[in-house]
Amino acid sequence: MKRHILFDFDGTLVDSAPAILGCFSRVLQVHGQQAVCPVDDSLIGPPLRQTLATLSGSSDNALLDAMSATFKTLYDAEACLETAAYAGCQAVIEQLHAQGFNLCIATNKRLLPTQRILAALGWEGLFSEVFASDSYPDRYQDKTGMIAALLEEAGIAAQQAIYIGDTSADGRAAAANGVEFWPVAWGYGHFASSEQPLRSPQHMLERLVP
Repeated sequence: MKRHILFDFDGTLVDSAPAILGCFSRVLQVHGQQAVCPVDDSLIGPPLRQTLATLSGSSDNALLDAMSATFKTLYDAEACLETAAYAGCQAVIEQLHAQGFNLCIATNKRLLPTQRILAALGWEGLFSEVFASDSYPDRYQDKTGMIAALLEEAGIAAQQAIYIGDTSADGRAAAANGVEFWPVAWGYGHFASSEQPLRSPQHMLERLVP
């Protein structure tokens, strides 16, 4: 049985879309920009700067820097604390932790709001490692590198780990590291039924603890 469970965060453990999308709309307003694509759940997942470029249609570095700074100020101060866990996730991760599973997070979210959300949910002691997009900027540039760094830092063999996430990008990052990937059906990505996504947090628990 694999004992190391790595989780994506947004769209996997927490429903962060309402707070994030609200902040995106406010950032566009502050900077006098119009969205060039729908402000919807499809924006959740990639790194902040990449998403702001997609949303604004701009490649102007100065504008993207300013928009990123505004987003961080608004989101980190208050909006991130509006994030709720998906129903059933808290009970499942508490049970997995109690049964001796090593739980980790690898997320494209920045570290500060991730930590604030974990603290607000009372989850601080449940995860042995929390790797975010900006945790080690000199060690990785994407989630593939992030998972590799996490495995190295924690001394986890790839074949002993499972990565649970909500997008195909999560699956590609796991595969690039030789880590088994379990998709979830309730997040922001879409998976065919043939890929057998987890139907609920309880289904996750049932597969991990037969």
